[in-house]
Amino acid sequence: MTPRTTRVKQIKMDSLSYSSLFQIGDANEIEPNADVLAVQKEGGISSDKGFELNQYPIFNRTIQTIPDTEVVVGEHCHHEKNISVSTIDIMAVSTSSVVQLGCNKKIDSLARQKHIRILKDEEEDNR
Repeated sequence: MTPRTTRVKQIKMDSLSYSSLFQIGDANEIEPNADVLAVQKEGGISSDKGFELNQYPIFNRTIQTIPDTEVVVGEHCHHEKNISVSTIDIMAVSTSSVVQLGCNKKIDSLARQKHIRILKDEEEDNR
C-alpha cells in the first residue's frame, strides 16, 4: 500500500453514530463493533432490568468467518500521488460502518442488533 495525501475541500456529515468511523487518510486495520439492544414498550418502560445482552443468543454466538480462498494479484497505477475530493455530503453513517478516504489493508466490521417491541394486550385496553 503506497501512502498518499488526501485533500478534501468540504465535508458535510449530518450524523455519525454507534461505533462508526469517518477517516481521512490511510490505515492498516479498522475493526468497528457494535452490540445494540433496542426495547420499545407501549406506555414506556420504567427500567432496563431483564434486558441484559447476555440473555439473547445473538450476542453470544461465535461468528463464522468466510475463508478467503481466492488470491487476487493486481498491479495498481495511481496517476496522482494525492487523493483530491472537492465535496462530500453524507446524510448518515451508523452501526459499525466505515467511510474512509485513503487506503486500508483490512476492514473487519461487526454489528449485532436485537429489536424487541412489547405491545399492550388489546383486552387490557378495552377494560
